[in-house]
Amino acid sequence: MFAMSQNQARPTSGLEVKKVVIGNATLYCGDCFEIIPQLEPVDAAVTDPPYGIGFRYRSCDDSPAKHLAFMTRLVAALIGVTRDGPCFVWQSPMKVGEWHRYFPAGFDVVAACKEYPPQDRKPHYYAWDPIIFWSGRSRLNQELPRNWHVTKLPPWEETQRNNPVLCPRPLPQVRFICDSIRAKSIIDPCLGSGTTGVAAILAGKRFIGIELDPVYFEYACRRIERAVRSLAA
Repeated sequence: MFAMSQNQARPTSGLEVKKVVIGNATLYCGDCFEIIPQLEPVDAAVTDPPYGIGFRYRSCDDSPAKHLAFMTRLVAALIGVTRDGPCFVWQSPMKVGEWHRYFPAGFDVVAACKEYPPQDRKPHYYAWDPIIFWSGRSRLNQELPRNWHVTKLPPWEETQRNNPVLCPRPLPQVRFICDSIRAKSIIDPCLGSGTTGVAAILAGKRFIGIELDPVYFEYACRRIERAVRSLAA
């Protein structure tokens, strides 16, 4: 179903980059900051990067002390590869006081609302995650029909079954963005379990994903391959 080519490049870090092509998705296992400068421009970015809250990832250092430098570098990379096009970046409310330090002036916020299922005799619980939007070429109301989205979450066990990535984004919310925006190509430099890739493929968009961790990368490849096969069925 997909063509794979490995060891395509040896960037300055000395780590070889693994490249996998699955339908309209081109996936790289490597450092996004070394891969992005080698890419052709992409229309939009949709990504859920580490939040700088000390979360325990397999490979990523989510140290709060390093978050400002990481996000400053990531935002600059996204502006470059999208040619200052629309970018949607999940964030933690815990960092709201720092957003102005690395996001472009005039950024907007999309409310990604979630309804948690009843659990342990507790009633439904509602919450939301902020998605930061900016673009030098469009306004938010030109990309999305509304600045909020609500999805009902399945039980925790269903979302985590065989998934090495903790707390993956709900697919319906990522699809809301990928289905709505005008972009024909989307990049996610923090691929994780591949949710953005699945949403982009199902939306009929060309997708580029980058993931540093090889375990996450292989899982994302399998998910995206299933999405490509579902369209061909």
